[in-house]
Amino acid sequence: MSASNSWAEFAGLFRSTRRAFLDHERSKTELKALMPEDAKEAIGHEVRAKRSKSGAVSFDLVDAEGSHAAL
Repeated sequence: MSASNSWAEFAGLFRSTRRAFLDHERSKTELKALMPEDAKEAIGHEVRAKRSKSGAVSFDLVDAEGSHAAL
């Protein structure tokens, strides 16, 4: 695939983002471990974790300005 420009482009992108991907996966694992087993949702530092009925935990980014109560 050395003659393919697309392959070269995406191989470079894969290599350059690999460390960030591994850090991302590790952070999800650590956040899941910090979430209490009986919690359905946890929010902090602009990250929300939600536990489904089956027990799977998913993460979303929370808009910092939209998360404050109106005065």
